[in-house]
Amino acid sequence: MGVRQHLTEPWGIVAAGLMGGLGVAVTGALAGFPVGVPVGLGIAGVVYAVRVGLGAITDHAAAAPAAAADLDPRLPAPTRGGDAERWLRRAEGAVGTLRQQTESPRDPVLRDQISDVDDQAAGVLADLRRFAGQVTLLEQTLANIPVDRLRTERGSIERGLRGLAAGTLREERERALHAVVDQLDVAGRLGEARETLLARMQSAVLGLEGLVTRLAELLALHATTGGGSLTSTRVAELTSDLEGMRAGLAEAERVSREGFSRSWKI
Repeated sequence: MGVRQHLTEPWGIVAAGLMGGLGVAVTGALAGFPVGVPVGLGIAGVVYAVRVGLGAITDHAAAAPAAAADLDPRLPAPTRGGDAERWLRRAEGAVGTLRQQTESPRDPVLRDQISDVDDQAAGVLADLRRFAGQVTLLEQTLANIPVDRLRTERGSIERGLRGLAAGTLREERERALHAVVDQLDVAGRLGEARETLLARMQSAVLGLEGLVTRLAELLALHATTGGGSLTSTRVAELTSDLEGMRAGLAEAERVSREGFSRSWKI
């Protein structure tokens, strides 16, 4: 719940009214009604402000652990300035804007209609945080494979095998070549998996940013036309697209895992 919603939350208004009325009654009995009214209004204002402030702080505190829960402790944090980190920051910015948009309407019916957009976007962001960790893990693993050196060694071994007669020496060099090629194949699979995950992150983030624009359009149309079936249709389209994003992310992850399974015969 945003600050705007806390400002209109009925229990806060009721509590402020009750405390203000009590202040008017007590002060009026002691010092007269003219004095009691401003005192009661002051008490109501303080109670109202405290309730709104505490509500906003509580919501913020509750949101922080939720974001931390999205992080898989088995995965590393995205490298600062890396591709995964940049896409993740853009996703977080888009989801933050969507959250503000879903909290902005004064119309409670519209606010309820678009609340699912915020929830679905949060789910996409959780998936993207996991993808960013996976990309980073792949990058760290790739960094430990000396690809350039292995390519040089492969070329040297292949040249040494040319014209080499069958025998123990040839067998040992072929065994060495096989070991080098195996490592290069692993590096290739890791690199392909990294590019696949990054491409899916890019697609999802651009989709989220597109949803920001489309939701802004929806809110503007609702304000000018009064909503109705058009608003419901547009909201359904937005939530459907978000569901499609999550399905796409899950599919990219499945394909990546299956590729490794086939390659490594797991």
